[in-house]
Amino acid sequence: MRSWNIFCVVPSLQRCVPWRFGHPEEPTHLVHMMFCSLVLLLHIANYLRVVQTVHIEKGAFLPLAPFNRGRANRVGMYASNNHSCMGSESIFNKICNDTEKKNGDKASELLQRANYIKDVNGLYNLLPLGYKSIEKLIHFLNIHLKRVNSHGLFMSILQAKKWWNISDRSKLYSDEFLYVYKQKQQKGDMSKVNETVMTKKKMEDDGLILSPTCEEQAICLINQVYNENIPAKSLPLLIHQFNYKFRNEKRLEKTLFKSKEFLMKDGYSFHSNDICLNETYDSYKECYGKIFSDLKLPFKVTKKRKMDKMNALESHEFQVLCRDGKYKEAAHIFKLGDYYSKKLGIKYLNKRNEKNNILMGSYGIGIYRLLYFLVDSFYDDDGIRLPEQIAPFSVYLIQTNQRSKYSATKVAKIVKMAQVTDAVEAMDAPNMATPPLNSNDVEYVLTLWLYNTFKNSNVDIYYDDTDLHLSRKLKNCDLIGVPNRIIINLNSEQRKIKIPPDFYNYMDTRNAILSNKLYMTFRDVTVEYKSRFSPEKKIMTIHQLFRQFGLI
Repeated sequence: MRSWNIFCVVPSLQRCVPWRFGHPEEPTHLVHMMFCSLVLLLHIANYLRVVQTVHIEKGAFLPLAPFNRGRANRVGMYASNNHSCMGSESIFNKICNDTEKKNGDKASELLQRANYIKDVNGLYNLLPLGYKSIEKLIHFLNIHLKRVNSHGLFMSILQAKKWWNISDRSKLYSDEFLYVYKQKQQKGDMSKVNETVMTKKKMEDDGLILSPTCEEQAICLINQVYNENIPAKSLPLLIHQFNYKFRNEKRLEKTLFKSKEFLMKDGYSFHSNDICLNETYDSYKECYGKIFSDLKLPFKVTKKRKMDKMNALESHEFQVLCRDGKYKEAAHIFKLGDYYSKKLGIKYLNKRNEKNNILMGSYGIGIYRLLYFLVDSFYDDDGIRLPEQIAPFSVYLIQTNQRSKYSATKVAKIVKMAQVTDAVEAMDAPNMATPPLNSNDVEYVLTLWLYNTFKNSNVDIYYDDTDLHLSRKLKNCDLIGVPNRIIINLNSEQRKIKIPPDFYNYMDTRNAILSNKLYMTFRDVTVEYKSRFSPEKKIMTIHQLFRQFGLI
């Protein structure tokens, strides 16, 4: 008997119908045949529905969700994810404060004026622009830390005070500890006053503190991970985290440079011998030097010889030159040896199953300090200037035509009309004619297409579509430190360009840009480009602009 295989007609049925028809030894009951026929009909019906329906997504025209193409272009190469947004959706233009009172030095004043940070009762809070820059800075550092094979993690900001007592560092840090106390007793409850005092004293002796640094916690964590039996083959081990530190500083500055709470990258390495520790220490020193060089920060490395609170055998401090002519600490690395292993009694097992002391290294760099130094080193009279890989946005896009909001409404209506996919429904709506595009609409379509193209190419772009005056937009661009500015202002001839009637189908530039119909339409249209680090303005065609940013 001939065997018929239904899988050749509908391959997807293999997942749900494991029977063929025609073999006597296989199930051929009527119910099985009916089930297979029903599934086949459903697949056919679904296929006919898909080929008959043409659906245009509005999302393909309006601002698109972040889309990573994996392209390492010049501007977006350090972006951890896409931060692009439009001005009407952003909190920035609603709260930008150009009248911030002078408080501290120039760098901190600029950070507050541009709404990167906000000082509330002496504690600094990150606002959206500051958050974007810090996130990019962390991503930038992670790229360098991968080269030393360091693994990221998060440790608790709460630490047991007893470990500090055992390591004999409690007295060294006693004035800087921030303790976590139990809830105070209610007023008038005199019967428990003595108990409250005793509880406070006990908490200071053996309670919890907010993390000032994590040497004790790091080695205890590794010990617990290996169930107190750290094998020699697991070493060397390098870990790092980006986390908040807390120190009860007595001499505070009204700047982001020094406060009681700060964001820090702290790393720790664990070794079985001095040779390995020395190699890792030198690798970290080279890594930190590369970080400051890539950020173009002027720095020097100073060797510290005296014993300090870290009980280090050797340490090097990375200092950045500030505008006031002083060098200030930005990072510090320590060769700790076996001090913490001895004090805490944490060992590793060698090949002969003997316990030996673990050698440690500690490597810290201030994240808030890095942002402070970048602003302090590069700012000018107009505001902040940040490197492309750290700035909250890489491109600031401006359309000079103040009637763009009317064009936006019209174009949105065209897209809505294009979404009518049912032919019968379209025939029943003869009055819903597509509104014609005028010269102002052409400029808006170009602007929005550029926004989508940059965004889909992994370039963080800010499109200022607010009602602010052009001069205010230009000041905002300079104040917040966006390194590249593009202004769209078509002349009378360029506004007469005929764009495809179905232009909305080409707004999504996820496919090759060179084959995009709108690219071929706007290829020779000119725009104004300016770098934040140069006073020169350039008139570029769209083709030249895309080459400037490595998009084609």
